[in-house]
Amino acid sequence: SLSLADCSAPVVESKTGVSFPSVLGNSLRLLGIGLRKKSILGLKNIDVYAFGVYANGDDLRKLLSEKYGKLSATELKDNKDFNNDLMEADICMTVRLQIVYSKLSIRSVRSAFEESVGSRLQKFGGSDNKELLQRFTSQFKDEYKIPRGSVIDLIRERSHILKTTIDGKEVGSIQSKLLCRSILDLYIGEDPFDRRAKEDVEVNAASFLQK
Repeated sequence: SLSLADCSAPVVESKTGVSFPSVLGNSLRLLGIGLRKKSILGLKNIDVYAFGVYANGDDLRKLLSEKYGKLSATELKDNKDFNNDLMEADICMTVRLQIVYSKLSIRSVRSAFEESVGSRLQKFGGSDNKELLQRFTSQFKDEYKIPRGSVIDLIRERSHILKTTIDGKEVGSIQSKLLCRSILDLYIGEDPFDRRAKEDVEVNAASFLQK
């Protein structure tokens, strides 16, 4: 498990060798890294992308320390309220995806998000969110190429604006608390893509509150 609070060196995802900067911009700190796997025809698991979850430490302190600052990192691990507040509060966060599967097409990224984000939108927002899902997935246009090494950033800015960039180029931005929550749920929610990454995020987010 990762302890990232005071580290400034890049952090490497061990299975893929993909490296993540410990700080994005000058304010977002890396809290955890993980791997998105997908099973193909139920036969084999492929590594699709490595991901890193970043958050603004000042936002964490400002918005969550009053409620949770007296609890230890161990007490906050698997604490549902803390986890929900991480996803719901107006904290600047970024999930960075680094593609490791060389045969990935933008179309398969789109359909994977249709499935995973679609199920979360339904879970948190009820049934009729097709238009919101369409607005999000339509950002991943066919003309974009995403060879191995491509970087997709899903950025939650202030006021719950979700900005999407591919290799540093902005492809869209949507203001929706529900969409931001649904995206974050894939990585740090109840049923995350990588459980160890979620635990690291919780422990490292908690460590900011103790400072």
